[in-house]
Amino acid sequence: MERSDHGGGFFHSHEEWLAAIERDLGAERAEAVRRSLAWQPRQLTDSERTELRANLEPVLRDIRVSGAIVPDVVEQAYEDAGPQVVSALIQQGQEHAGGRSIQVKLGQPPADRLADLADQLQKWEADQLQKWEVEELAAAGRPATWPECPGHPDSHPLSPEARDGEAAWCCPASGQVVCSIGTLHVSS
Repeated sequence: MERSDHGGGFFHSHEEWLAAIERDLGAERAEAVRRSLAWQPRQLTDSERTELRANLEPVLRDIRVSGAIVPDVVEQAYEDAGPQVVSALIQQGQEHAGGRSIQVKLGQPPADRLADLADQLQKWEADQLQKWEVEELAAAGRPATWPECPGHPDSHPLSPEARDGEAAWCCPASGQVVCSIGTLHVSS
């Protein structure tokens, strides 16, 4: 980006700032910034929805199998991170305001993409657990980590990693691969 003469780097209004972005980075980027400032999501295209669903399904399957909180996925882009990223929002129930943005980074190898997405959902899950479910799980005698490490119960969650071209749930203590993401099994 070239240095522009706009008062030493400070702008007097958002419109002045957006005009500089449009001039220096293009109309598409300026519109993305304008939309994010106004919190005006855009609907995902059919191909973006297909990518989002295909990439989310293995992680959502593991969430369902383990009995953890399954997020609602809002198929709208609340932020624009470029053409190689599909953004959406996950939240707990339609009645809850807000949520967390997730990103499917299409430029990553598939295993890295899936591990990254699992990490994003795992962090959301941890936030939800901290908010209200820890007490419920404890009262029911269930672990308050997701996904629970079978080798170290009541200790730590598994860690999503890309290993040898595969996205896997791994024990952070031993480094051992427990299973592929999307194939989690919970023993009763």
